[in-house]
Amino acid sequence: MYRLYGLACGFVVATACLSHAQQGTTTITTTTQAPAPAAAPAAGTIRVSQILGSTVHLQGTNDYGKVEDVVLSDDGGPTYLVVSNNGRYAMFPYNAGDFNTEKKVVTYDVTPQAVQPLFFEQKAFPNIADPQFTTRTTRVFPAGRVRVRVRPNGTIKETIRP
Repeated sequence: MYRLYGLACGFVVATACLSHAQQGTTTITTTTQAPAPAAAPAAGTIRVSQILGSTVHLQGTNDYGKVEDVVLSDDGGPTYLVVSNNGRYAMFPYNAGDFNTEKKVVTYDVTPQAVQPLFFEQKAFPNIADPQFTTRTTRVFPAGRVRVRVRPNGTIKETIRP
């Protein structure tokens, strides 16, 4: 009888060991790549977010107005900045401004009196293809001072002409 109990105990222990051995565990390791840090813009690149809200300086004034909008050409390059001044609006040529993106300042080398003919009503944007608009603008901001070209990678190349 002891033999029978011994065999039964041995059988129970053996099946318990086998049963434990058959329980497999599967470990799945998933490796995900951390997102790459955002690349800093190339030197000389100006983003619209750096211009919007910038303070506009004119000759004799350090707080003439604020940049409210940017007008783009048909090819996607910036052409004009919409500047607000005491509820009035004017479009200043993008390429005539000197940008300090760290201080969020755009400086134009003209007097406040010179830009008076450029003002328009908020919802009555001028037609930039209209010869009268072009004539008024070139009287205030002489053409040819700066030529702006936007490269395919988004950087802006400016050539300043005397």
